[in-house]
Amino acid sequence: MSVGFRAVQWNRAKLVYDGILLAGVVLYIASYLVLTHWLEPPKDLLAAVDLRIRAFGSCAFIMLTIILCIGPLARLDRRFLPLLYNRRHFGVLTFFIAAFHAWSMVEWFAVQNALPNLVQEFTDWPNYLKFIGRVGVFSIGDMILF
Repeated sequence: MSVGFRAVQWNRAKLVYDGILLAGVVLYIASYLVLTHWLEPPKDLLAAVDLRIRAFGSCAFIMLTIILCIGPLARLDRRFLPLLYNRRHFGVLTFFIAAFHAWSMVEWFAVQNALPNLVQEFTDWPNYLKFIGRVGVFSIGDMILF
């Protein structure tokens, strides 16, 4: 960390990196949506929103996985150092993709007129255990699984 603040220094390499990154994200999301619409067309607005949720969610997950791999890869091989240098740009774009995924989830609940159920979804702890395949009681205070 330096003493003085220095803004991002834009150069040709960063602009090319960001362009390739944006093109890759747009290509992934567009191909995901086109293929899923072609293989199984959505029957209603709810299904169309669900496809958008899946496209942006999977894109954000893949991007996060790549971001987490950049550090170790840069230590193993110097050819990955340009990716390490621009990893912050990748992370910011991942945040925006994940935020749009979250907004689509809220829209999915709104289309169903089920926004009050959203709070219950976040606070219903026994159903989380069903999701991960465990049956029993979960005590948050003791952090004990029975």
